[in-house]
Amino acid sequence: MAASPEFDTSVAHPARVYDYWLGGSDNFPADRELGDAMVRAIPALPAMARANRSFMERATRHLVESGVTQFLDIGSGIPTSPNLHEIARAVDPSARVVYVDNDPLVTEQARAMIADVPGVAYLHGDLTEPQAILDDPLLAETLDPARPVALMVVALLMYFPPDRHPERWVATLLGGLPSGSTVAISHPTADFDPEAVATANAAANAAGIPLVSRTRDEFAALFGPATLLPPGAVPLATWRPDTPPADPHEVYYYAGLARKD
Repeated sequence: MAASPEFDTSVAHPARVYDYWLGGSDNFPADRELGDAMVRAIPALPAMARANRSFMERATRHLVESGVTQFLDIGSGIPTSPNLHEIARAVDPSARVVYVDNDPLVTEQARAMIADVPGVAYLHGDLTEPQAILDDPLLAETLDPARPVALMVVALLMYFPPDRHPERWVATLLGGLPSGSTVAISHPTADFDPEAVATANAAANAAGIPLVSRTRDEFAALFGPATLLPPGAVPLATWRPDTPPADPHEVYYYAGLARKD
C-alpha cells in the first residue's frame, strides 16, 4: 500500500503488526519484521490475534443479545471485516457504534469506510485522554446518553505498564457512561508460558513498542470497581466459547466482561 507523508512507516506500529498477523495488507516492512520476530518466540501469535477477534465477536453478540446495543470501541485498530458494528447489527440492526483510535492511518481508512453508514462514527482520540473522548460531540451525536453502552478495550492495555495506571483511564470512561454499561477487556499474560512471552515482549520493546503482560490478579484489577460477570476473569479461550477449546491455555490471554452497577 502507498504511505501518506504523515505516516512514519519505517517504525513498527501495533495496529499494523496486528493487521499483519490477521492476514491484512495495511502493513509495512517494519511491521512485518517485528511481527515475524515475535512469532519466532510464539509461533501461535497470529492464531492468538484471531482468537482476540473471536472474543470481540462473541462478546459483542452476547451483549446485544443481553439488550446492550450501543458500543464504544477503544483502540479499534485497522478495520477488519466483520467489523464490530456489522457483528452487532447482525443481531440487532439498530445497534450503534463509536470507534476510537489514535492512529491517523486507522482514522483515515475507517472514516472512509463508514462515511455512509448511519449510527456508526469514528472518533480520533486516545485512551490516555479519556475525558476528551467522553466530551467529544460525536459521542453524544451517535450514542443515546440515557442508555447503557458497552465499552470495548480489546488487546489494548498491554501497551501501558503498571506505573501508567491504565485502569484509571478505563474507570474514567466507564464512569462517564450510564448505569448498566459494561466493559470488555482482553490482555496477554505470561502465566501460561513465561519464557516465550518474555522473549516476544523483549522483541516488541526493542522495536520501540512497550509491551507488558499481566497475571490474572493484575488483569482482574483493570476492571476497577465494575462487577465481573460470569464466567469472570478467565483464559480467553474459555470465555463463552462457541466450542470448548482442546487446551484452555492455548491463547496466552485473559478475557472478561464487567458491569457498572
